[in-house]
Amino acid sequence: MSEQNEEMKKDGCRCGEGGCGCGGHNGGEGGCGCGGHNDGEGGCGCDGRNGGCGCGGEKEEFDFNAPLPKPTLVTIATTFAQQAMVSMGILPNPMTGKSVFMMNQAAYFIDAVDLLLEKTEGNRTEMETRTLENVAHELRMLFVEANKEKAKREAEGKGTN
Repeated sequence: MSEQNEEMKKDGCRCGEGGCGCGGHNGGEGGCGCGGHNDGEGGCGCDGRNGGCGCGGEKEEFDFNAPLPKPTLVTIATTFAQQAMVSMGILPNPMTGKSVFMMNQAAYFIDAVDLLLEKTEGNRTEMETRTLENVAHELRMLFVEANKEKAKREAEGKGTN
């Protein structure tokens, strides 16, 4: 391993040795699309020097049973939003790594965010209200676009799963 890669590895960057195609810090020539020093601009999800793309290096242990912070209205809404985005094929399914269109499920999670807005009326902070309204609006817009993309793929015969 080069001296530069060793230094970057110490700083927490995980690119360079793994299977995603980031050959060291080569500006993304290896195929994962990392731009420059994995600054996230290349599309692979690297977020600077903190190992966001998970390419190579030592695998960090993750404690799935670690204590979680107290839930808030915003964390509940964003959890529903993430599930809706997985259901709309915007985010890959974390279990399969594939993007699929499950529009009925997406509609369910969007309705859940709307229900939170309805049932918490008068009991939210200004920040909670703004956040929930923005999440609900953005999900509705994404739903329309996902339906268009699904129809386009079906018309092209590419399927939706």
